[in-house]
Amino acid sequence: MDGTKRLALRREREARAPIVLQAGFRPFFLASAAWFPIAMGFWLALLSGRVQLESHFDPISWHSHEMIFGGVGAAMTGYLLTATPNWSGRLPAIGGPLLAMLSWWFLARLINATAGWAGPWPAALIDSGYYFVLAAVVGRESWHGKGRGASTAVLTALFAIACGARHLTAAEGWSDEGSSTRAGIAILVMLISLVGGKLIPSFTRNALPRDVRTKVTAQETRFDAIVNWVTAIASLAWIVDPRGLGLTILALAGLLHLARAIRWQPWRIIHEPSVISLHLAYLLLPLGLLGFSLIGEGGQSDIMHLLTAGAISCMILAVMARLSMTQTGRHPRWRLGPLAAVLFVSFGAILRVFSGTASIPLQEGWLLAGLLWMFGFGIFLVFFAPMLVLARVRRGSH
Repeated sequence: MDGTKRLALRREREARAPIVLQAGFRPFFLASAAWFPIAMGFWLALLSGRVQLESHFDPISWHSHEMIFGGVGAAMTGYLLTATPNWSGRLPAIGGPLLAMLSWWFLARLINATAGWAGPWPAALIDSGYYFVLAAVVGRESWHGKGRGASTAVLTALFAIACGARHLTAAEGWSDEGSSTRAGIAILVMLISLVGGKLIPSFTRNALPRDVRTKVTAQETRFDAIVNWVTAIASLAWIVDPRGLGLTILALAGLLHLARAIRWQPWRIIHEPSVISLHLAYLLLPLGLLGFSLIGEGGQSDIMHLLTAGAISCMILAVMARLSMTQTGRHPRWRLGPLAAVLFVSFGAILRVFSGTASIPLQEGWLLAGLLWMFGFGIFLVFFAPMLVLARVRRGSH
């Protein structure tokens, strides 16, 4: 099918579907941005003892699982369902298939919080099965795209395995010392390294005047390949041994990511808030990786939030905001939204890391960090939810 016929067929299918189901990013970016503050609010209520959790997860396990495999998973789905058709040249998922995937994702969230009546095995099958199907979709598009995006398909499949393992270790009492949670985080770090390594320099160069674009390092250099490979090795080492050697390789990966962030010359793009927010989000990645080596074994639970509540969450916000604007044709006046959201979420993550120190009481610090973090996602919803439910406009007309 040539491009003209494919575009005509796509527009015909879009016309039959509700606006919010006309592209993968629309329902899943909404779901992600809404679920994060909902889950955080529920977590804060659990800490206060005002609500009870009827699940095979204990409260801490439920919190980490729903942040990683719930909110992050929805954003990842929206991005992949939007990006993968560009690999293969095939039509994207529209209408009914999107609604089915969204319903499946929502069912997993519901059963994870109420699995006392269903049991852990059905919850594991529903939750991890969702990501296995997503991996199959990504793999199919990669196959038709002659291998483009194959690494993303593999990482999505590994994400599904980590999701299922997290359920079973929680339900059956298997001792994995948190390796399944680390695996989920490590996979997301790899995705930031791979996807961020392509998007950030591309968006940076496109936002610069033509006469200075060549001064910004192009994507996909040999150095980027080294960064990705070292990150993969460091992630695997950290999953297996979150001490000694694992921490050493994480530190090396952190230094390489810091060098990469500097090579992108973010100071040249300070005039474009929607792009600088991507740079700020990415900067939290090397800071988090280096933090593990500085803090040692004892403080990993706290410093981990610099990766999860910080780098991963901020990158999700920045990418969702940028794609929401570009895919719906909105005017650049909205570009301050992602920067404000990223800053609030960053402040919340940093406050969470230092909660419990001499200057920040633990409970008050957790509460304020959670509120700041929720406020950041609230900013995204205020700015970008209308874009996701309204029709695309001509660029510059809104």
